[in-house]
Amino acid sequence: MYFYLYYILFLFSHLVPPFRNLLYVYPQSLNFSSRQGSVRNIAVKVQFMAAEDPSQALPVIFGKSSCAEFMKEAYTPIIYHNKSPEFYEEMKMKIPANLTDNHHLLFTFYHISCQPKQNTPLETPVGYTWIPLMQHGRLRTGSFSLPVSVEKPPPSYSVLTPDVQLPGMKWVDNHKGVFNVEVTATSSVHTQ
Repeated sequence: MYFYLYYILFLFSHLVPPFRNLLYVYPQSLNFSSRQGSVRNIAVKVQFMAAEDPSQALPVIFGKSSCAEFMKEAYTPIIYHNKSPEFYEEMKMKIPANLTDNHHLLFTFYHISCQPKQNTPLETPVGYTWIPLMQHGRLRTGSFSLPVSVEKPPPSYSVLTPDVQLPGMKWVDNHKGVFNVEVTATSSVHTQ
């Protein structure tokens, strides 16, 4: 009798496709040529956020071979002396099963100082943008051309797209899409 039970479980396990719930983020390009100041050595930090508070970054980003298994943030390589860098990075993330309207990807752009000076930070934030991950009950994927804010986003920003002209915010290049990113998913849980 146990033999038949194990045999049925064996067959069933081979018929059911494996559970998959992964998100892939590909930062592609950034155009800060119209941005004032010395913003040239640019890196992009990517975070999977559960809410707006910085402590709400989730440890769902797969680490590289020399890092922890899951991390709260991932960086692109620094593009030296270039205001319009192109990126070739893939960030793989484990999507939580229960996404809400507050879950979003937060992109923070940094100018990295090549010559550290006393009392000056090595990295300076120079822009922010985001992608709300849920829209009308579906996971948002595809190619995005996003505007970049010069200042930190206001409270409750995660439910809006950065395309919405928020009052009092300063944007790079007059609120045009200056950051290109592609988001793809392999999910047997979330509709796309």
